[in-house]
Amino acid sequence: MNPRSYINSNIRIACWLILIQILMLPPRAEAQDLANLKNVKPFTVGGSVGLSSVFYNANGIENRQSPFSYGFNANLAMSVYGISLPLSFVWYNQQSSTFNYPSFNRFGISPKYKWITVHAGHRNMRLSEYTLNGYTFLGAGVELTPGKFRMSAMYGKFNQNADKNPYMLDSIPRYTRRGWAAKIGYGTEKRFVDLSMLRIGDDIDNYMPSPYPEAPTPVQNLALGLTTVMHITPKLIFSFDGAISCYTHNAADSSRFTLSGFGTALLSNLITINLTSVPFTAFKTSLAYKFNASAGAGIEYRRIDPEYQSLGAYFFNNDLEVISFNANAGLLKNKVILRGSLGIQHDNLGNTKKFTSQRIVGSFAGTVNFNQNWGVDANWSNYSTNQRAGRTAIIDTLRLFQVNNTFSVTPRFVKANAVRSHFVMLNINRMQLDDKNKTTAAQTETQTTVLMANYSLGFLKSRTNLTFGLNHTGIANNMYEGKTYGGSLSVAKALFSNKFSLNWANAYTINQVGGNDGQTFNSYLSATFRPHPKHAFNLGVNFISNTYLNTETSLSYNETRGDIRYAYTF
Repeated sequence: MNPRSYINSNIRIACWLILIQILMLPPRAEAQDLANLKNVKPFTVGGSVGLSSVFYNANGIENRQSPFSYGFNANLAMSVYGISLPLSFVWYNQQSSTFNYPSFNRFGISPKYKWITVHAGHRNMRLSEYTLNGYTFLGAGVELTPGKFRMSAMYGKFNQNADKNPYMLDSIPRYTRRGWAAKIGYGTEKRFVDLSMLRIGDDIDNYMPSPYPEAPTPVQNLALGLTTVMHITPKLIFSFDGAISCYTHNAADSSRFTLSGFGTALLSNLITINLTSVPFTAFKTSLAYKFNASAGAGIEYRRIDPEYQSLGAYFFNNDLEVISFNANAGLLKNKVILRGSLGIQHDNLGNTKKFTSQRIVGSFAGTVNFNQNWGVDANWSNYSTNQRAGRTAIIDTLRLFQVNNTFSVTPRFVKANAVRSHFVMLNINRMQLDDKNKTTAAQTETQTTVLMANYSLGFLKSRTNLTFGLNHTGIANNMYEGKTYGGSLSVAKALFSNKFSLNWANAYTINQVGGNDGQTFNSYLSATFRPHPKHAFNLGVNFISNTYLNTETSLSYNETRGDIRYAYTF
């Protein structure tokens, strides 16, 4: 079979699968509930205005900002029948002013009345994971849920055309992209079936080939999805979410397939079919069983074709096949909670890569609460990657076979009464990369250790809190070794019935990295005064000192930043 016949055969199969769903289909954003309109004020105005002044000084390095600056900012929050219309204005003497309006160019509303929700403007909707899944569009949409019916539809613009700016290196021309999507379903949240369709494409009516080699070609996409959840029994739950996506990489390509038959002819009216058209599939399915309220187990299978795409979603991790098992259990009246999972995954589903990477993914987490004061959390994970031959044999010296192990344990103690509170936490984290390839192990094997200890003491009557911490981080391999360790101390105090608050935080760190030892001291003092709920004054001073022993490679310096702010809220 020649390549053209092979592609034509695959497209014909995809066409008939898509047609089945087409014949079954008739031609989310936060919503404003119109059913409660009588309880909503027709018009409200609120917001804040503020003044600020910032000073800065550096010793040992050049100033990284202006020694003194001041500015003004305003935020206005208007509301019309529950629809928020925020505006903001910022001005500083060191830069030009800016005016932002929540983007009326990106403004949208979603009024709702009983089982009817209407979307207008810049909105996003979700029909299924593999068709329309949260991509922002400019247009209109509707969601209807009368009884057990579940219906949605939208039409809008997904991209605005733009020419390449020759003065910007990252400027890329693009076409106007429009599309529509629809969904029909029946059922409840515990048992339903949804069928969805999406058609999005670039405008090619006035298409002219671009002289820029990086310019994209106009694309088109038709995707059909099936989503279902079935509570077979109160304890046994089945779910499926999948889609077929026909993607044309260049709708302006002159090569066309001559498709016969009612189904394929109908498909040709929805999307351009040529030599750049490719069908993809993606789906996931799971079966879960709940033994009781605190224990359950399940299995999930996921398969996504290489290069699977939908213009209604931002990103897909494709070329992937995964099967995973998971379980959780609560023991001794939920004083002991255990969770674990084990999975196997691999890529190269089309056998087009030189190597196939296989991974074993396992994790375990446990929580033990000995009593109301003492407890401990523990986590362990293992991720292994092992390459095997794909289209070509693997050279042993280049074979990737690595295992990542991570283990952490966190004991904790909490005790509080009417006078004071205590909180103690210790965290031990160990990460290790083991390379099973002896040729590359000396360059890649790495061990990382992180230790942290924190103690917080609160005096409830005097509204005072003290926090003390210690930390250590070590990274080592055959080519590099680095250590950092230090401590922190902070004090917080509230006065005058919480109208005045002080906070002083300090951190000291010693760095031993590649023979270039140094130390960093950071101190921040802030004070906030709220004489009235609408008025707030804030003063903050931050001092940073970086000292290095080897001044030839790193400069020692000090920096001081401060700011004074006032805000009025209305």
